[in-house]
Amino acid sequence: MKVASRRVSNYSLALLAIVLIGLFLRLYHLGTQSIWVDEVFSLKMSEFDLLGLVGRTALYDNSPPLYYIPLHYMILIFGTSEFAIRLLSALFGVLAIPVIYLVGRQLFDKEAGLMAALILAFSSFNVQYSQEARMYTLMVLLALLSMYFFLRVLRRSTLATSAGYILTTTLLLYTHYYGLLIVLAQNLYVVILLLLSARDTFRLRQWVTLEVLVVILFAPWMYVFANRVVLTQVYAWFWIPLPTLNDLISTFVVNAGSVFLSILFIALSVIALFRFTRAKGSWDWKSPLKALAAYSWNVKVVNVASVLFLVVWLFALNVIPFAMSYVKQPIYYPRYTIAASVALYVLVAGGIRNIKWNYARLVVIGLIVMLSAVSLQSYYVSNGKGDAREATNLINANAKSGDIVLFVPSWPQSIFEYYNSRTDVAVKPIGSWAPSDTEEHERLISNVTGHDRVWLFASPTSQIEKARESFILNVLNESYEQISAKNFDAHHFGASLGPSNNYHVYLYEKRS
Repeated sequence: MKVASRRVSNYSLALLAIVLIGLFLRLYHLGTQSIWVDEVFSLKMSEFDLLGLVGRTALYDNSPPLYYIPLHYMILIFGTSEFAIRLLSALFGVLAIPVIYLVGRQLFDKEAGLMAALILAFSSFNVQYSQEARMYTLMVLLALLSMYFFLRVLRRSTLATSAGYILTTTLLLYTHYYGLLIVLAQNLYVVILLLLSARDTFRLRQWVTLEVLVVILFAPWMYVFANRVVLTQVYAWFWIPLPTLNDLISTFVVNAGSVFLSILFIALSVIALFRFTRAKGSWDWKSPLKALAAYSWNVKVVNVASVLFLVVWLFALNVIPFAMSYVKQPIYYPRYTIAASVALYVLVAGGIRNIKWNYARLVVIGLIVMLSAVSLQSYYVSNGKGDAREATNLINANAKSGDIVLFVPSWPQSIFEYYNSRTDVAVKPIGSWAPSDTEEHERLISNVTGHDRVWLFASPTSQIEKARESFILNVLNESYEQISAKNFDAHHFGASLGPSNNYHVYLYEKRS
């Protein structure tokens, strides 16, 4: 009894240590990088009251409103600094660590749960989005909780597990539309169980009841989803390019953390299906080749149901949206698949658990931690969100009263206003002005008339917007002289955060 109690205590202490490491890695440099447009959007949405933010989410956002509700209260308490608005995502990222332990324990055992928690704690991909004021780590947390309760319901359905599944799955659907793919993965797995005649693992009628209840609870938002994402002619994710097979492979590499880690993860994922036991032979350090030749191994296929479940999870969040992107509109993007990364980590943990030689297992764990730390260091020194802070500070420090700042496209204005400390300069978004239109040429001249100095704050995300930037520069060159031009280019780590985070700042002065 004492041995069992001591072992439980050791697992708890190990998990606590892993959670504290994950907390440190997610708070470290939390406010270092400049804010970028999606984070400003989150901030703007969360500044409204609850009714207002829900209404504006329905009109303007491509995601449901749940994340903005706790963020609303977070900024009321802690303010709107970069650290403060990202703190909520960091906390969700930390909470996911003990939950992945529970999922790993359900699918394999406690040791696999601890290893999965360790991999998630050091995951550069998840740390990256734990330091962004968006809903991605909340999606990961709720996906893990939904899967945990799903596994519990399959094994032994109780009122508590059923309620936990309904609650977490509904909240997941109100967080991100990719949550629908989590529900799809669960139902695919149930269908596979039925086809395999594994009827004793769950009650089909009870499962259908749970799904119906989830649908009913999500029904108030279904109209918004159908109208904005499915039926609208102005597609919600218009800026996402058509994915290629290379994008699918790159996403897997990003989820792992690096090319070397992805290779190691593939090997460990395969090992999760097999258990090797020594039939005969002993190691002789004096004659290692002879000893190796004398070894005999028994190979046993294990964990079939658990591995199948994780493969279905990965398939639903990667392959299905990838295929759907070729049907109507591209919807596949690396950061949206973040809830699949944790399935990969649990699968890898199952493979580590099947390594029976303790020293080899320690070497593998050490290698994963070391390579993950290298990947984390690369992330911490990157500026994937761009340098909007420095770009704005350049204008703040050098602008004169009466200057005007133009923006192309219009969205950098929101970032500029976040950092801007000057109230004596005018701002004007260029928006969708057509570069070849004479009328827009005259409108641009009209807007800068009366201003001796003009700043252009540009962040082109497409060839059309690059053409607009060139068009504006050409118009300004007609009656203004370029005084300075500076680029603030982002250096992305892993998956790109968005279409562009590069900023170009120009200063023009009227010719005398």
